[in-house]
Amino acid sequence: MDDITWNPPGPGPWTQDSAHNPVSQTRLVHEIYPDGFNRGFIEAFAGYGLLLDMLAMGVVNGFTYHQPQPFDMPGPDGPKDPEWIGAEIGRRTEIAARAMDERIWRDEIRKWDDEVKPAAQARHRELGAVDLSSLDDTALLAHLQTCLAHVTEMVYQHHRYNCHALVPVGDFVLQTAGWTRRPPMSLYGVFDGYSPVSNVSSPEIQAAVEAVRADDAALALLDSDGEPAAILAELRSRVPAVDDYLANVHFRLVEGFDVDNPTVGERPDAVVGRLRAAVAMTGNPSIDRADALAASLRAEVPAEHQDTFDDLLAEARLVYRLRDERGIYSDISAIGLVRLALLEFGRRQLAAGRIADAESVFELSGDEIDAMFAGSVEPTAEELLERRAVRRQLTLEGPPRHLGPPAPPPPPLEMLPPPMARVMASVGFSIDGILGQLDEPAGTATSIIGIAGAAGVYEGTARLVRSIDDLLMLEPGDVLVAPTTGEAFNSMLHLVGAIVTDHGSFASHAAIVSREMGIPSVVGTVNGTERIHDGARIRVDGTTGTVDIL
Repeated sequence: MDDITWNPPGPGPWTQDSAHNPVSQTRLVHEIYPDGFNRGFIEAFAGYGLLLDMLAMGVVNGFTYHQPQPFDMPGPDGPKDPEWIGAEIGRRTEIAARAMDERIWRDEIRKWDDEVKPAAQARHRELGAVDLSSLDDTALLAHLQTCLAHVTEMVYQHHRYNCHALVPVGDFVLQTAGWTRRPPMSLYGVFDGYSPVSNVSSPEIQAAVEAVRADDAALALLDSDGEPAAILAELRSRVPAVDDYLANVHFRLVEGFDVDNPTVGERPDAVVGRLRAAVAMTGNPSIDRADALAASLRAEVPAEHQDTFDDLLAEARLVYRLRDERGIYSDISAIGLVRLALLEFGRRQLAAGRIADAESVFELSGDEIDAMFAGSVEPTAEELLERRAVRRQLTLEGPPRHLGPPAPPPPPLEMLPPPMARVMASVGFSIDGILGQLDEPAGTATSIIGIAGAAGVYEGTARLVRSIDDLLMLEPGDVLVAPTTGEAFNSMLHLVGAIVTDHGSFASHAAIVSREMGIPSVVGTVNGTERIHDGARIRVDGTTGTVDIL
């Protein structure tokens, strides 16, 4: 779009987060998200004594950009004093050493399990149980404002746990890569299956799955060809455990981090698909593969380091599930609650002839929502439709990967005190595994180069998946080709022969779930969805990171 400018959100270099937000998001989410994100990262980095104050978040034309901000970044008064910098490095090194020696993540994951996660789940369910249609406009606005404040705190909750999730995992991978001389990204397979909430048959769906399996009529109903909404309604009536499962998750976003993404309760087809996949699944072969890989790695580790290998692996597996849980039980649920409140408001505005469709309210800013509740006629229905059209066009065209000057190289780790080098290496490696990808498309017209996600070779028919509707059209043996993947994809991955994505790196959702499912994947191709046509015959080599169009 010729009239769109791409100015960095602040001084210095910025990189777009295509792994989490490959689309132009609504202005409301970008008003409420950065505060909790930045506060969470500040606390996370401070707890481990990193030389970074935070991974700052900025927004440009609806796209999320990040910038690692070092502790010694010049402020409004100019450069920091060299003596202060030296003393601060010493102070942070002591914090880093203490964090690793005391294994501070142990207390944090205990607190997460015993206090934080249960409290968040209870609050989500409480807000999700409100009968929105029974509220008058004043009460609905108050509820929406409560949900918006809840999002800010849940975003903070998500990101304050970042280092607890990343440091033990990155530390194990890097140490083991040094001992075995294997590529670090190939070692992530030891964690497959150790994040139960991301499995097809997650702990929260287990009671429903077992109840359906024990009821022949429920099994027949689940396998029937009826409309998903009718199947789910009857299952909820017949099987209390299914109804309870929906009560706990109906408000959760099916994918992404924006209010214009549907919630679980709005997509009975996705719920029925998830139940079918979970009922059909037996055992957990991914854990068996992970344990076999760990045993083979241990045999390659020098004998004097094998006890340390065992110890590091145990600590990493202890916290690994935080990778998924800190989002699913925090902001992914909270943003869904905001969406549901906005939809109720949108339905009322539509009935009053104020807007063109109920989802137009997703294009409003926070101030505009308040004004519209008060009777404002601005922005107009046409303006809201135009905003949506612009966002969608921006998404199609894609944002620049980098804004501002080129990023300087990170400080050489060998120049840092050992405790500091250890935590900096662990965090840097883990973040790159999630957010990194190729900067430019690579390959030829018939051979696409990406990042190896999961080993193996598979030939099949490409199916482009850009929406939930596309996802539900997958056939057995298809190769899923998508901009990125999220939790919604878990319900259909049992059908898939391989995965190809535009965005993400070796620790992205697509790479992780493909390893857990035992299927090849190539991720971070930049524009694979543009170069691969729906229905094309392709060969996916997840070992070399290449996709051949046959």
